[in-house]
Amino acid sequence: MTVGEWLGQASARLAKVGSNEARAEASLLLRHATGLSKAALLASPNSPAPEALEGLLARRLRGEPVAYIVGSREFYGREFAVSPAVLVPRHETETLVDAALFRSLEPGSRVLDVGTGSGCLAVTLALERPDLKVFASDVSQSALDVAVGNAARLGARVDLRAGDLFEPWGGERFDLMVSNPPYVAVGDELPAEVAGFEPEVALYAGEDGLAFYRRLASEAAGYLDSEAALLLEAGDRAAARVEEIFVGAGWRTEGWRDDLMGMPRAGTFLPPSLGPSESE
Repeated sequence: MTVGEWLGQASARLAKVGSNEARAEASLLLRHATGLSKAALLASPNSPAPEALEGLLARRLRGEPVAYIVGSREFYGREFAVSPAVLVPRHETETLVDAALFRSLEPGSRVLDVGTGSGCLAVTLALERPDLKVFASDVSQSALDVAVGNAARLGARVDLRAGDLFEPWGGERFDLMVSNPPYVAVGDELPAEVAGFEPEVALYAGEDGLAFYRRLASEAAGYLDSEAALLLEAGDRAAARVEEIFVGAGWRTEGWRDDLMGMPRAGTFLPPSLGPSESE
């Protein structure tokens, strides 16, 4: 079978099981198995298809995310290594990067990524703004190992530490904090490829999915400088509930940045110390 024939058959099989990006997924598997670029494959459709392709396709047909099969995912124009120890980076999270880069940060400003996972946020910010000092942490050592590898491979200077939330940062303060925390409610129905493969510790946040937002609203201000901000990702249709938590804890909101689907995704919050004074 040629690579062109395999691509057509694999795309049809993936579409049959409900893939919305069947041909793109089949192409990724093909490029992974052959080591060839998309252009090279287009130029040689009659090349023999490697035997390993059927095993890769079988994994995808069982629901395993393509990113775990090929070991990487594109994020903000760069390839990040991923494993089942971390969430697969999603394009909507790029909205959080845009929100962070929009802020006027002086060279040398300290930026913290809480719950870094693959390191896609911290590494991207360090590469887009190499004049910043970027820090990141994760409760999972396995996840942190992935982030360390991504930082090294992509040439990003990031101080990465293991620990729960702010545990590694006692006494330190930051000019900007970003976080894409777990925000799925226990019992929520998720796509099989998410629920069956991605790490639970990075997905679930209590009975209502808001547990980590409450912790951040309670603890984050102690780690932010006077003119700092906290940028957060929220799940679909969850922005209002997240905002209620922070406003209730004395934070002030600067609003939300929509993702490409028009969903409020990245919220900006100023700590209670920046709120209106009693004399106002």
